[in-house]
Amino acid sequence: MRITTATFAAVSACLVVLWAAPIGAQELETRPVPLGQVEAFTFQSPSMGVTFSVSVGLPPGYKAGDGKSYQALISTDGDWAFSSVNTAARSLAGVIESPFVISIGTGADEGEALWTRRRIYEFSPPDWDMKDTFGQLVSKLCADMKTEPSTCVGGAPKFLNVIVSELMPLVSAKYPIDRSQLGLFGVSAGGFFASWAIFQPNSPFKKYLISSPAMAYGDGDIFRQEARYAKDHTDLPVGIYLAAGVLEASDADLEGVGRIVSGTAHLAGVLAGRKYPGLTVVTEFHPGMGHVDVVGTAVVRGLRTLYAR
Repeated sequence: MRITTATFAAVSACLVVLWAAPIGAQELETRPVPLGQVEAFTFQSPSMGVTFSVSVGLPPGYKAGDGKSYQALISTDGDWAFSSVNTAARSLAGVIESPFVISIGTGADEGEALWTRRRIYEFSPPDWDMKDTFGQLVSKLCADMKTEPSTCVGGAPKFLNVIVSELMPLVSAKYPIDRSQLGLFGVSAGGFFASWAIFQPNSPFKKYLISSPAMAYGDGDIFRQEARYAKDHTDLPVGIYLAAGVLEASDADLEGVGRIVSGTAHLAGVLAGRKYPGLTVVTEFHPGMGHVDVVGTAVVRGLRTLYAR
């Protein structure tokens, strides 16, 4: 059978009409985000009186009841950081000792305003008079959020206690976590919190993965904490990975006010000078990267460094 030019043109026109015409029964329908090997929960903190969102990235090959115990990396900033950290960890399957990745913080569905308010409080140290330049900026932000300075900052001890006394018992009861090999991740303000936690007597962590820490929090408090620790200790048996982007060094806000790059270098230098026999510190400044895009690289490099087989 021969198909004439006219017939072909008619059929083509019909197909165009059918393609353009809406099909009433066909539409996109919302479905759950397909995050394989991820489980999510919430819990109400009795000590802080707020709800925390928790996501758990399961190690590749993990099967409940397999008799193995696994390391765990606790990631601050909840849903806002979990995806990057968990993806980085999974990309290194077979290269590192894959940990459970457990995030704690606010949920993405709770919005950016709550995330901002909570992280300022939960990551900042107590006894900060906020008279320094960075403190004044934070004070203004507290005022803009209509939050009193006394309740806007200073929650780091309470947040660390939540992780240690509330989160860890809950997740350890559900998953085979080796609590002698816990890690802590934080970025920016969360990076300050992770740095601050190194020197706290109730910190259970053996590994600290820290990206672009905002060392201006507390107006030098991190170095006072380090000096206090050094007075009473002859060793610091942990592994620390510190990172920042080289582009942050020339940023008027991130470095000029937040002291991210200089503060990171200073902490690394002070710790090197202590010559603690059980301490490992690796510090990297990644070229061509800024505050946000360096996070993925920092996590991958930190995991390779601290969780190597």
